Amino acid sequence: MGGVATRSLPGLRRALLGASVTLLACGPSPTGPKPLAWVTIPAHAPEVQYIGRTHVSDEGVVFSHPGVTIRTSFWGDALRMRLHDAGAGGETGTNYFDVSIDGAPPTLLGVRSDEPLYPLASGLAQGLHTVELTRRTETLVGTSEFVAFEVHGEVRMPPARSPLRVEFVGDSITCAYGTGRVVFPRPPPWSAPTFTSKNQDPRLGYGWLTAQALGAEPSFVCYSGHGVYRNLDQTTTGLIPAIYELAVPDTTVAWDFTGPSPDVIVVNAGTNDTFAGAGTDEDLPDETAFKTAYRTFLARLRALHPRAHIICTLGSMTNGYKEVQVGGEVRSVHVGEWISHLVEERRQQGDTRVHRHVMQVQNPDVDGVGEDWHPSAATHRKMAVALTEFIQALLNP
Repeated sequence: MGGVATRSLPGLRRALLGASVTLLACGPSPTGPKPLAWVTIPAHAPEVQYIGRTHVSDEGVVFSHPGVTIRTSFWGDALRMRLHDAGAGGETGTNYFDVSIDGAPPTLLGVRSDEPLYPLASGLAQGLHTVELTRRTETLVGTSEFVAFEVHGEVRMPPARSPLRVEFVGDSITCAYGTGRVVFPRPPPWSAPTFTSKNQDPRLGYGWLTAQALGAEPSFVCYSGHGVYRNLDQTTTGLIPAIYELAVPDTTVAWDFTGPSPDVIVVNAGTNDTFAGAGTDEDLPDETAFKTAYRTFLARLRALHPRAHIICTLGSMTNGYKEVQVGGEVRSVHVGEWISHLVEERRQQGDTRVHRHVMQVQNPDVDGVGEDWHPSAATHRKMAVALTEFIQALLNP
């Protein structure tokens, strides 16, 4: 046959059989998609994204401010979370999270100190999914330590972050204290319902709503009852300027300021300095002490964030006016006016990126109040509309 190789019939059958096996191996599996398995994504993994202040621990990542958000993406059909929580439990000591899958409206998750594993989603259509876990409660409820996500499938990188960052600094109003409940005042001796952690919801607060309207990423540094130079209980430790230096309040872990600076910083502080005390001359805020502390804080913010717009505001539980009557004599002060003076002082010194925004005082008869007379969700919406317009004018002059 002139040098053409020949093959016996049995050999040809074996060659064709081998070729068919190879083709089957390269094509779709006759038994369907590859089975999924549980995969752990530790808290330190680059696929886990954090928005807000946190610090790294031996086992995970610790945080306590409201609004701290943890995000990731995965290919699969189920998801669960490992978390260590320090909340004491009960109506005032249970930490709550909002859990949103693929941008859907969030579901509420209450966590416990004795429960380390939480199912977040199951029975999803197999495919690409994104999870967003947002802490609703603040530091006074207890810290949380995120340990890991566990996905039934494969991990993916989280969504891109917004390039616009807005930081909100303040007290209980910024923490969205009591926003999940609304009541309308009645004549005395009626009193508003008191704090429950379940009704603290930053998504209903002016900060979150403002950031959402701007398409911005929000970060919160806030603590109920704390002030600029004195707290609501008239103590002078754990003040807002000191809290600002920390990753997590009530710890000694410093916040790392080497990351990207916020584009806008909203300082809503002074309410507790105003309200502290029960109505004597000594209870009136001290102008020199307040201005010294606030002035120092503004200088620190500017040193840390040279290009940020710093917005100084107050409200909406008070505009800063307080008067007392002692022995028939009425004395009064106005913390809001002090803030205006301090802003003008900095602007005259050449800092034209510090601004004064005046918030309207809440109207409980129209909008109701939240827990402990705090702004209702309706009041927060009004606050957000006004603040959003103010910031838009700064960013788009």
